[in-house]
Amino acid sequence: MTMLSESIIALIALPFLTIPVLLLLSKRVKLVEVISIIVGFIELALSTLIILTYIGVLEEGQGYILVKPFPSFFFQPSVKIMEVTFLVDPLSVFMGEVIALISSMVLLFSKGYMAGDPRLVRYYSFLMLFIGGMMLLVFGGNFFVLYLGWEIVGLCSCILIGHWYERPEASKAGVKALITTRLGDVLFLAGILLTFNEAGTFDFLSISSNLTQLKGILPLAFLLMFGGAVGKSAQFPLHVWLPDAMEGPTTVSALIHSATMVKAGVYLVARLETLLLFYPNLLGSHPINLGLLASFFNTIVIIGSFTAFFAATMALVAVDVKRVLAYSTISQLGYMFAVLGLAGALEEGWEAWYASQFHLLSHALFKALLFLSAGSVIHAIETRDMRNMGNLRKYMPYTFICMLIGAFSLAGLIPFNGFWSKDLILEVSMLSGQGFASLLLTATAFLTALYAFRMVYMIFLAPESDHIKKHKPHESPLVMLIPLFVLAFGAVSSGLIEEAFTPMRDMILTGFSIHVEEMEAASSLKLYVSSLSTLLVLTGLGTVVYLYKYRTGLLYSLSQNKVLLSLRRVVEQGYFFDYLYENILTKGTVRLFTSLSAVVESALWVINNIVVAAGIYLSELSAVIEGLLHGFYINIAKCMVFIGDSIRRTHTGELTRYISFMVEGLLILLIISLLMGGV
Repeated sequence: MTMLSESIIALIALPFLTIPVLLLLSKRVKLVEVISIIVGFIELALSTLIILTYIGVLEEGQGYILVKPFPSFFFQPSVKIMEVTFLVDPLSVFMGEVIALISSMVLLFSKGYMAGDPRLVRYYSFLMLFIGGMMLLVFGGNFFVLYLGWEIVGLCSCILIGHWYERPEASKAGVKALITTRLGDVLFLAGILLTFNEAGTFDFLSISSNLTQLKGILPLAFLLMFGGAVGKSAQFPLHVWLPDAMEGPTTVSALIHSATMVKAGVYLVARLETLLLFYPNLLGSHPINLGLLASFFNTIVIIGSFTAFFAATMALVAVDVKRVLAYSTISQLGYMFAVLGLAGALEEGWEAWYASQFHLLSHALFKALLFLSAGSVIHAIETRDMRNMGNLRKYMPYTFICMLIGAFSLAGLIPFNGFWSKDLILEVSMLSGQGFASLLLTATAFLTALYAFRMVYMIFLAPESDHIKKHKPHESPLVMLIPLFVLAFGAVSSGLIEEAFTPMRDMILTGFSIHVEEMEAASSLKLYVSSLSTLLVLTGLGTVVYLYKYRTGLLYSLSQNKVLLSLRRVVEQGYFFDYLYENILTKGTVRLFTSLSAVVESALWVINNIVVAAGIYLSELSAVIEGLLHGFYINIAKCMVFIGDSIRRTHTGELTRYISFMVEGLLILLIISLLMGGV
C-alpha cells in the first residue's frame, strides 16, 4: 500500500477513531477540547500531504487512484456491490483539503466560543463524526460509500443544530432539518437504485465506462439524485430548513455552511458530472451525448439561478445576522448549481465545472470567516438582532476588520477571492447563451453587495444601540481571533488560487484535448464582466452608505410606504413558504388523511353491519335447516323402528311356524318359476 493510500485511509478513519477516546475521557473536558483541536490540525496536515503527493502522481500521468482499505483476507463483503473503495482524484482531494481547513479553524474557535457549555463532550464527539462522515462522502469510490457518508452527515447536522435542545426553537429546527432533507434523500436513494438496477453496480468508474448502455435511464436517475442535492444544499423548494438551522451553535453553522452539510449537494452534482465529462476519456470509453441529459442540466440551471436571486431578496430584509448569512449561503450555492448546470450548454463543459469548484473554495473561506466573525459578535453582546448592535468597530476592531474582509469577498470586490470566482461564473453564464440564468445571476450580484454592506453597517458603523451601551462589549479572546485571521488571509490571497488548481486544470485539458487558444478566445468577456461586476458592487456599497448614513429620513419614508411595506412583510416571511408547508401541505395532508380515515371507518362500519346482518340471517336459516333435518332423521328413525317391530313379530321362537314359513316361501318360488317357464 502506497503512502498516498495510507494517508487517505488515515484521513478518513482518524475522526471516527477519536470518538471513543473522547467518550472515555468524558470526565476531563479540557483534555477532550485539546484532543479535538489536535485531531483537527492532524487532518489538515494529512490533507495537505495528500495534495502534495497527488500532484506527484499527476506528473506521472495517472489521473486517479482507487484505494481499497480492507485487504481481501481481512474484509470480504458477502455482496460485491457493498465493497468499500475510495476514489482519489482532483475533486476528492480538493474537497478533502477544504473540509480539513475549515474544520480545524472551527474546532479551534470552539475552544473559546463554547466555553462552559454543559455538553462539550457530546458536541466534540458529533463534530468528529460530522467531519469523518464528510470525508467518507467525498472520497467514496461508489454510491454505497457515498450514501453512507451522506446519511452520517445528515444525522450529525440535525443533532448539532438541536444541540441546545432544551430550547424549543433549537429542537424544532433540528427536526425540521431532518424531515426536509429526508425528502431529498428519498429521491437520491431512488436515483441510486434505478442506476444500480440497470448497471448492476454502484461503482463510479464502472458506471462511467458504460454510459451509452445506461442512456435510457440516466436522465431520470440523475434528476432523482439532483433532488437529493436540492434537499441537502437547501435549494428551492427545499430551502426552508436552513434559516431555522441558525438556532444551533454558530460554530456548527460555520461548519455546515462552509465545508460539510450544504456543500454535500454541490459535491454530488460535481461528482455526477465527472462521470459524464471526464472519466469516459480517462477510461477510454465512449462518452455520452450530453444532449440526452438536457433535462438534467436545464433543471439545475433553472433551480440554481432562481434560488440565487430568490434567497438574496430575503437576505436583504433579514435583521438576524445569522439569518442574513443563511440566506446568503442559499444564494451562493445557487450560483454553484447554476454554473454546474451550464456545463451541459457549453461545448467545453469543463469550464463551468471548474468555475463551480473555484467558487466553492472561495465561499468556504469567506463564509466561515463571516460566521465565525458573527459568532465573535454574538459571544460579546449576546444577541443576533442587528438592530440591537451598532458602533461595534469601537469595541471589537479585529472582528470588524475580519468581517469587513468577509463582506468584501461575499460582495465580490476586487481583489478579494469572491471577485475572481463570481466573475468566472458570470463569464460562463454569458458564454452559455442562457439569458435567463445570466440575468438572474447578474442581478443577484447587485443584491449580494447590498445585503453584505448593510450587514456590516448595521453591526459596526450604525449609531450605538441601547443594548450595546448596557452590555459593554469586548473583543474576543485570541483563541477565537486566530481562526478569523487565518480565514481573512485566505479570503484576501486565494484570488491567486488558480495556480494551485493547475494540476486539476491540466488533467481536464489533457482529457478533453482542449487547446489553450480556445480558452483565451473566450477571455474577451473578462474586461466587460469585471467592469460590470465592480460597478454593481460599488453601486451597492454607495446605496447602503447613502441610505443608512446620509439619508436616513428617506430610508424611513421608504420603509413606511404601504406598497414597499407590504412587499417587505412578504419577503420577511420567506414568501410564506413556511406557512405553505406547515399549514397547508402538512396540516392539509393531515386533514386529508383524517378525512380518508373517517371515510374508511364509515365504510368499515357499513361492511361490519352487512356482515353482522348476514350472520344473523344465516344463523336463522341454519336453524330452519337444522329443524328440517332433525324432523327428517326422527321420522326415518320411527320408520325403522316400525319395520323392526313388524319383523320382530314374526320371530315367535316356534319351530313349526318357521317350517311353515319355509314351505310357503318354497311354494311361492315354485309358482314364480312355473309362470316364467310357461312364458
